[in-house]
Amino acid sequence: MTPLFNIFSLRPSVLAVCLALGSPVLMQTTFAQSSQSATQVFDIPAGPLDATLTRIARQSGQIISIQPEQVQARKAPAIRGEMSADQAYRQALQGTDLELVVSASGALNLRPVPAKTVSTLPAITATASQETATGPFVGYAARRSATGTKTDTPIIETPQSITVIGAQEIETLKSQSLQDALGYVAGVSRAEGMDRTTDSLFLRGFRTSLGNYYRDGTLYTVNIYNGRQEPYGLERIEYLKGASSVLYGATPPGGVISTISKRPVTEPLRELNVEMGSFDRKQLSGDFGGALNEDGKWSYRLTALRRDSNTFVDYVPDDRTYVAPAIKWQPNAGTSLTLLGEYQRDHTAYAYGLPAQGTVLPNPNGRIPRDRFGGEPGFDRFDLKRTSIGYVFEHAFNDRLILRNNLRYIRAESGYDSTSIWQLAPDLRHTASRTASPRWDLSTAFNVDTSLQYKVETGAIQHTVLAGFDYSLPKHETKRYLRRASSIDLYDPVYGGTMGPITPNYGSSTKSDTRRMGVYIQDQMKIEDKWVVLLGGRQDWVRASESNVFTGEQYADNEKSQAFTGRAGLVYLAENGLAPFVSYSQSFEPTSGQDREGSRFKPTEGEQYELGLRYQPAGSDTMLSASVYTLTRKNVTVADPMDTSYQIQTGKARSRGVELEARTRIGRNTNLIAAYAYTDARTLKASPLQPDAEGRRLDSVPLNQFSIWSDYGFGSFGLPGLRVGAGVRYVGSTYGMAHGTRVEVPAFTLMDAMLSFSRDRWKFALNATNLADKTYIGSCTYGCFYGEPRKLISTVTYRW
Repeated sequence: MTPLFNIFSLRPSVLAVCLALGSPVLMQTTFAQSSQSATQVFDIPAGPLDATLTRIARQSGQIISIQPEQVQARKAPAIRGEMSADQAYRQALQGTDLELVVSASGALNLRPVPAKTVSTLPAITATASQETATGPFVGYAARRSATGTKTDTPIIETPQSITVIGAQEIETLKSQSLQDALGYVAGVSRAEGMDRTTDSLFLRGFRTSLGNYYRDGTLYTVNIYNGRQEPYGLERIEYLKGASSVLYGATPPGGVISTISKRPVTEPLRELNVEMGSFDRKQLSGDFGGALNEDGKWSYRLTALRRDSNTFVDYVPDDRTYVAPAIKWQPNAGTSLTLLGEYQRDHTAYAYGLPAQGTVLPNPNGRIPRDRFGGEPGFDRFDLKRTSIGYVFEHAFNDRLILRNNLRYIRAESGYDSTSIWQLAPDLRHTASRTASPRWDLSTAFNVDTSLQYKVETGAIQHTVLAGFDYSLPKHETKRYLRRASSIDLYDPVYGGTMGPITPNYGSSTKSDTRRMGVYIQDQMKIEDKWVVLLGGRQDWVRASESNVFTGEQYADNEKSQAFTGRAGLVYLAENGLAPFVSYSQSFEPTSGQDREGSRFKPTEGEQYELGLRYQPAGSDTMLSASVYTLTRKNVTVADPMDTSYQIQTGKARSRGVELEARTRIGRNTNLIAAYAYTDARTLKASPLQPDAEGRRLDSVPLNQFSIWSDYGFGSFGLPGLRVGAGVRYVGSTYGMAHGTRVEVPAFTLMDAMLSFSRDRWKFALNATNLADKTYIGSCTYGCFYGEPRKLISTVTYRW
């Protein structure tokens, strides 16, 4: 056995002592390992020391931890030529008083050289740099986030459940959408199978709408048909679970999905990816970044993608063009301005829900093929063009006071023509009728969020006070039309039948103009580094106008809503990494319209009680969490029993659940994600016209969900570039609607897998989802939707 294996067989306590004393045993071990390290070609120009060390680690597949104050103003020489990672580190640190040592977890830590000791050499593992709330992190367990507090806060100090997915996880699992990326997160389920027009989800039992999605701190969605987000352009996807209006205003009770764009970097970043896969998939993507001048005050990032692909449903393409430029100006350590742009163009079509007979219910003609398209080729389309531009500004007046200002303008225009199916004819083969619906949508929004953060001590209490306001102007216009379409045989379709004349769809063609403003204040109080108390409150004002596009009829004329929401939470920080917490939070959503007596509707309200426990030992790549919650939604509109053309606000729904999550690195080579959710979401109060609905489970919400993913690197076997991964996802049975009939959707289990190999500047990867090619129904909302069959994606990546 080589000295390398001897050192990693030491007990952690012995290894820690060796590290602390600069043990000759450790030096001999790392020198021996160094002589056997695989060489690679480095081409790193002279520059900041932290950027050079980080780049060596990234290219070598290692984990390195650097404190900013250690390397401030330090430079590294150019590292060029064929050498081992150890030799590259030696060159970078030559002439400094710094050394790299191996932590108990196998990561590299940078520290000053202790007196009377000799520098130690690094061992081989994975990569990382100092984590911030909006930046990259290594592995699957983030340590910091701003989504839960709007301040850069350790997750373990946030008294509300939150899950963070980083770019490394997105790349490893080859996530193609937010739904894919959140597939291994507790409490999240898809809304409509593999719909490619929306990012629609169920969060803790409640369906998402425009208020659930934020990008870089501001509202991102005006209408759910503003298109899906591109995961390749994201650094993080964060899910703050449950009622969250205290920081984000009008928001459904299920929580907030906050995405973080890839930001400029100072170290050189050059990446090209070529992908090919199932359904004639072809994709080219690239990610580039670096400093624009020698001192790094100006830096950039350019992320782009072009895809040409079909899908498993006939006549439904999945084409996309995506370009996201970003420029950062940082004149000093306390001031930064980042400009963020985005252009996205999608060409696809909506696969309308299929009837229950032949999907979840028996049909004498057999099962409807899962690739069946119920629309009309050449007519059905979803053509989206979305652009946005904004900035993220931060200025620290001193070490106590910070000003933040985020702004974004977004514009999304789509041509959305679809053909709907409504039930089957008596022969259970042909559609009883189809309706073609030409449609055009335009959405715009101007969003701004400004806050001041102030840190102050009062005795033993450290306060982080946040005060701010946000303002948004979302506008949406939709013009819709109707045409009769000929019937087709879903088992042997013949397309191209004659369509009827176009008539305006008066009832659904609207123009809305909304103004939202909120003022919030929050205090995070840390008491003797043991207790964290969080208190927050917010006042919102909403004004909405809505009219008919064709007739000009006013449905709402400057309709006013207002609401106060609050949050309170408590966390205890134990020395061993345990952190129990308890919290109470509220949400609200404006409800337009009026009842039979002319009274305007009150906002719909959400209320959550949560009790949780986290475990994240210091210096580890582990986050374990468990929570129980009760989430109630009140003032829901239901049919008025006195006059069904009106509604009353007596509806009430409740979701109770248990959620368990584990995100960790085991040893030096294994990553693990595991999640379980029990979600009991039910209607508590329904319309008097529907007494049977009370106590019934909410549609499309599984009672049980379980998932596990693990990937393993073969570095201990002399193959540091080889990694394999596998995962299982179980989704319990749900209930849903299928063209007027309530049906039960069977449970299903899916398997995923990954194989990758990295060497020098190249990486080869193969990803498979639904590896067993299981035929299943993902959900039934108004119709039933097949889930995606087996899909393979092969990727070749070149980084230099």
